[in-house]
Amino acid sequence: MGAVFLGERMEQFSQQVAIKILHPDLFPKAADAKIAKEGQLLAALDHPGIVRMLDLGVSENGSRYIVMEYVDGVPLDIYCENQHLPLRRRIEILLEVMDAVEYAHRHLVVHADLKPENILVSLEGKPRLLDFGVATVLSDMGALEVRTAKIQPPDDVKDGGEFASHTALYGSPEQRSGERLSAASDVYSLGLISESVLAGVEPEILSPNVLQSNFPEPTPLPASRKLRLLDPEKFARIAATRATTSGGLEAAIHGDLEAIISKATRIDPTERFQSVQEMRDEFERHLLGYPIQTRPIGWLVRGYKMALRNRLAAIVGFVFILVVLFSVLGIVKKANEAARKRQIAQDRLHELVRLTDVLAGDLYHSLDGLEGAEPAQSALLNSAHQTMNQLASDDEQDAQLELELAGEYEKLARLELTRSRLGQRAIQQAADDLDKERALLDLLNHRDPNVVQLRARLPQMVQLLTAAKDQVNH
Repeated sequence: MGAVFLGERMEQFSQQVAIKILHPDLFPKAADAKIAKEGQLLAALDHPGIVRMLDLGVSENGSRYIVMEYVDGVPLDIYCENQHLPLRRRIEILLEVMDAVEYAHRHLVVHADLKPENILVSLEGKPRLLDFGVATVLSDMGALEVRTAKIQPPDDVKDGGEFASHTALYGSPEQRSGERLSAASDVYSLGLISESVLAGVEPEILSPNVLQSNFPEPTPLPASRKLRLLDPEKFARIAATRATTSGGLEAAIHGDLEAIISKATRIDPTERFQSVQEMRDEFERHLLGYPIQTRPIGWLVRGYKMALRNRLAAIVGFVFILVVLFSVLGIVKKANEAARKRQIAQDRLHELVRLTDVLAGDLYHSLDGLEGAEPAQSALLNSAHQTMNQLASDDEQDAQLELELAGEYEKLARLELTRSRLGQRAIQQAADDLDKERALLDLLNHRDPNVVQLRARLPQMVQLLTAAKDQVNH
């Protein structure tokens, strides 16, 4: 477009600006009215992610100029590489860029020249978009055709070099074909920028007449495929600048990110995202771990994403499912005959009582003396009480199970009364345990030696309960 100078205000207050002196052949004659009208529209853009246009006019020698905010930053791709930013942080920066582009689109302004060089990232890590809408102004006045026809690259830049092709590298197919630009053009450019920043691969160069061709170019390779075709050393370097490995980068790009980039860079504008906000929402869903809408996924992937969003709950739920699954499998395996089902169920209940005895016994005492053991021990006792109460409520218990339950209630009462922090709640729980033990023993054969032994210990437990009450009351 021309040359850019760093300008400084010489009166009133200190201010630095960027002054862009445009090439004199860019504009046709009598374009001043168009420049003034578009300049007012662009100057009205007020967004923290957009470098504001401060002034636009013609100098004394007839050169047209644009005065913009000065940003001390580096291009987006260089910033991400120098900082070795992981993919998550890169996506967060892209979300800020898309937010700025969507803001401009809501104000009916299309950038039409999005590329990493036009997205400067400040020292604080905030992206700022340059030249917003300037390309649209030039296009509307026929200036782009003038530039292509009259402005030649410097002698030291060969054909196909950055001067001649870099902007076109990120331009949309309709931009290359000279058609009217729209928000879909910015969506396409953002897709290519995302692919470059995230995957580290350069966009493919399409022919200028790709939209009019009867033989459309083949579908561009997905980003993960492009990575696999790279030299292994280069692939490893790209992954290292993203704080991951080659395999980790390929796995991260393949799937959601690849699908989003692919839809944003469709040749047909109608097949792309309908807005930058729609594209931004997809990136945000991926970042938050929700299923994206761009590609269909199965219930396994949905479950996996939900588990990643709620890892603690997923672990607890997974353990619970495993316990339930193994219990059900154990019961089903033994239940080959209908006549044995009840016996098998009773066996499982006996095992549950013994398991609870271990949890409230050996595991309980293994926590003695450990810092923060009291809450864990309380949780073990509460779980044991709930299990015992549920089993005791079954009217179809056999005598052996009722005897085991009675003995377990005595153990729970003793543990409650010997807690390091004895309180009224523990005493009440112990009293309830002894009452339930006594009720179970009354239902059993009083001549059974095990029943006689438990009944003989009841007075001792009552004395222990009384002593605990006195201790708490005094």
